[in-house]
Amino acid sequence: MATVQLNRPELLEAIRQLAPDEFDAFLESALSLRNRPHTGRLSAQESRLIQRINLGIPEKVTDRYDELTRKRKRRTLAEDEQTELLQLTDQIERRDAERAADLLELARARRVPIRTLMKQMGIGAAPVNG
Repeated sequence: MATVQLNRPELLEAIRQLAPDEFDAFLESALSLRNRPHTGRLSAQESRLIQRINLGIPEKVTDRYDELTRKRKRRTLAEDEQTELLQLTDQIERRDAERAADLLELARARRVPIRTLMKQMGIGAAPVNG
C-alpha cells in the first residue's frame, strides 16, 4: 500500500472537505488513536466505573415491571399495582441515569467521545419502552 505524505495545512484542507458525518467518524477514529491505552491494565477508577456500568436491573424487578406493564396495556392494573409500577419505573430510570453518568465519567477519563466508548464496549442505546 502506498503512503501519502501530507503536511499539516494539506491535512487540514482534506479534513475540511469531509461531509459532517465523515468528519465525525474521522474525529472519533483520530481521538481513539490518541487515547489508546498504553497497557492492558485498567485503573481503579476505570474498573469501578465498568463494574457499575455492567450492573443490571435485578431479574426479579424487571420481571415484575414487565408483568405490571402488560397488565397496564390490558387495562387490568389495580390501583396498588399502578403505584408499584410507578415506583419500579422510578427505580429503573434512576439506575439508567446512574449508568449514563458512569459512561460519561469513563469516556472523560479515557478522553474519548461517549459514542466511541459505547462502540468499544459493545453497548447500544437502551430500547425505549412505551
